[in-house]
Amino acid sequence: MNFLANRQVMIISMISTLIMAFIVMVIVDPLIDGKDGFSVIALQLSFDKEIGKEIVSSWNIEAFNRWIIMDYLYALSYMIFFVSFLLWLEKIKNLPSTIVPYIAIGAGVFDWIEDSLELLFLNNIEAFSSTLFFIHSIFATLKWLALPIIIGTIIKYYRVKG
Repeated sequence: MNFLANRQVMIISMISTLIMAFIVMVIVDPLIDGKDGFSVIALQLSFDKEIGKEIVSSWNIEAFNRWIIMDYLYALSYMIFFVSFLLWLEKIKNLPSTIVPYIAIGAGVFDWIEDSLELLFLNNIEAFSSTLFFIHSIFATLKWLALPIIIGTIIKYYRVKG
């Protein structure tokens, strides 16, 4: 993964992450839920299929199906950014390699699994398993729990003299 421990890769992926974050959170999510987009996060962390059904009852499922690709791309962009940033900091600060870049990869993969399960759920709500819906929320939770670990490590790395 040495090619990712590169300032240019880190900067380009940071810019793409910021652009994708804007597109997903400010444009796509509100298109899907018809409001402020926050019900998309509520669905991720609902854990209960019946609550999930209630959340998506007013969603534009067609918009979700059309724009879900943006969330997959967003996950890819933030995954590359965080991995690149962490590896670059390890390199310039002469720090030993850690597992945290792999946690960043895990966050992106968990996001893709969560998106895929949401896609299946929204296209066959009644037949979708309650257990699988619960598992969907576990993947979303793991994704969200990875973020403070990644951010905390970046802050820790910045404090290291090197």
